[in-house]
Order: sequence, then C-alpha cells, then structure tokens
Amino acid sequence: MTSQIFTDHAERLPLLTDAGRAWQGLDRSSSPEMSIRLRELLEHLNKRLGFAPTDEGRRHQETFNLLLRYAYPELMIDLADRVYVQHERPMVFLNQDHIRLNRDADPDPPQAERTFKDLSAEMENLFREWAETIKNSQALREDSLAVRMLAESYSYYMAMTKNFPWEAPLKDQISPGNAPVLDVATGLTGFSLIHDWPASHPLLVLADRMPFIVEGLTHFKNLLGRRNVEILQADFPESPATTYPFGMIHVSKFLHHLHREDRKRFLHWARDQLIAGGQLSIIDTDLEHRILLEAEDLDYASKLMPGYLETLVKIEDRFCHNLVDDIREVGYTVRNFDFHEYHDETDAYSHYPGEDLPIKFLGFEILAQKNP
Repeated sequence: MTSQIFTDHAERLPLLTDAGRAWQGLDRSSSPEMSIRLRELLEHLNKRLGFAPTDEGRRHQETFNLLLRYAYPELMIDLADRVYVQHERPMVFLNQDHIRLNRDADPDPPQAERTFKDLSAEMENLFREWAETIKNSQALREDSLAVRMLAESYSYYMAMTKNFPWEAPLKDQISPGNAPVLDVATGLTGFSLIHDWPASHPLLVLADRMPFIVEGLTHFKNLLGRRNVEILQADFPESPATTYPFGMIHVSKFLHHLHREDRKRFLHWARDQLIAGGQLSIIDTDLEHRILLEAEDLDYASKLMPGYLETLVKIEDRFCHNLVDDIREVGYTVRNFDFHEYHDETDAYSHYPGEDLPIKFLGFEILAQKNP
C-alpha cells in the first residue's frame, strides 16, 4: 500500500474510534439506506485499514473520525465518484456545510484544539487520500462488499433525488418495433436511461465493464421495477456474448477512449449484432484529446484536477473524420452526420473551483445503418 496516511500493516491504529462511531450526522439524516451502508462499509474497512501508530497517525485518526462523526449519507456518493467514476465526475469535494451543521448540532462534541477552518482542510485531505487508497488498491477497489455498499447507495440516491449525473434522450430515438436496443459502456447515464425508459418500449440492454456500475444499475432497475431493461457486464472492444439481435446500438462518448484499431474491431462487432437495416447511433467529442494537447503546456496541466489526465486516452488528431471513414468501410451507410465546434470556459476539470479553463473542441452525432 502506497498511502502516506492509511496503512494495512498489522501494527496499526484502528480506522474507527468511539468518536467516529457516534455517527452524529448519520443519526440526523433522512436517508437510512445510505447511512446503514456507510456504517457497514466503514466497519468492514476497519478490518483492513488503519493509521500508523505515531503521533502523526493519531492526529490523522482523530481528524478522520471527526469527519465520520459528522458525516452525511451522501459521503457514499462522493466516495464512489472519486473511486470509480472520477472520469465522469472530476469535481468532487466534501460538503463542508453539512459537516458544520452536524457539528453544531452535536450535544457533546469532542474537544478540538484546531479551528473548524483548519479541520475542514484536513478532513478534505484525508477524504481524498482515503478515496485514493481504495482506488489504487485492487483488493479494496474490487472488494465485493465495498462495491455493493457503494453501488446500492448510488442507486438509492438516484431514486430519491432524481439528480442524474448525465441524461440522454435515447428513448426519443427509438422507432416503433420490438427489436432490442443496446447502450454501450453505459456508465452513470444508465440511471437516467432506466428511469426514463417507457414500459411500451422494446427491451433495453445496458452494458458496462465495471462491477460498480453493473451492480448499481441492476439495483436501480429492480428498485424501479423496470422489466424491459437488462444489465450486461461487458468489456468493449472485446466481443461480449449477447443473446439478442439489436435494432439499434447506441454509443455515447465512449469511442474516444479507444485507439483506431480497437474502434474498428468494435464497429465490426456491432455490425454483427444488428438486425438487417439496424442502426448504429454515435454521440462523441474530441474534448479529452484537446485537453491532452492543451496539457502539453505545463501551466495548463498544473491547473487540472489531480489524477484527471491519467484517465484520458491519447488518440489521433482526425478522430471524428477517421471514425466516419471507418464506419463506411466496415459496412454501414451514414444516414446523418452532424458536428459543431465549441468554445468553452469551465471549471469542470479545474483543480481550483471557480477558475475556468478555456477549451475548444468538436462535438458530433452519427447515425449509420447496417448495409445488406
């Protein structure tokens, strides 16, 4: 384990103390499903993680347990975002307002020598390091209980708030008929797709490689009682086994993660899965490619969210045009190709909230039909 704060060494201070187990914040919450899972996750991790038995380790233990004492249930969402889907949700910070409110309501707060401002900064640092420790450890990241607790919490949160990270109007693209629809590398968009999918529509198959996504979407589907939705674990561009011929395959903001030869493999596979006259719908952008180019300027790179660049894939400059050429070569007719160049300034990828970074990128939509 490479963390400078958390350790799995046999001689360690426990992750949890009585101060943290007071759960002052969780006991005040109206989200028992997430609160229960946060407690269970932390008790489970307490068997695996802790702090160094040093003065510094004791300080970290004290501050971390103050964070847990005043934690809000949505901490599970913040943790899941940083561990599993930072690529989709790069801007994640502790909700210090919730922590402060829970602290102010504590009838018997522990004595603290530091100001809340100082504690807040330390809590933020500990939270980030905790998330990075889980993310960088395959054993912790893929731990079945951790995955399940975080995935189910995400599902309950989406059902409760309808605060979907991404939304896609896929249901509006479906023509009348019974042929199933496949959404590739669904990610967090799957929550809104499940929520919005009409009972009168054909079967919707959502596919993703991550156990966290698969478990979260499966739980959400069952929670909402969606009988015409299935969840498939699949690692594209490998060729997952499917049991249906599809009328449409929808691919949103995924192909820019693949190098050109892998994209061609996927296009061939998709063609084989479509019924005669079936459609391939693609929505994508070269935004991340442009960010990588901008990040060659070290000043620009230094302003990006830590760890974000490492999630990006370097692809060729003519990604959009090459994709259209490859679609035609593989055996499709391009029915529609629409693209726009965007100029934006946003702090969505910035290490510093409120400090906008300029970016210019191409966004496009392609609708192709399988040739006879």
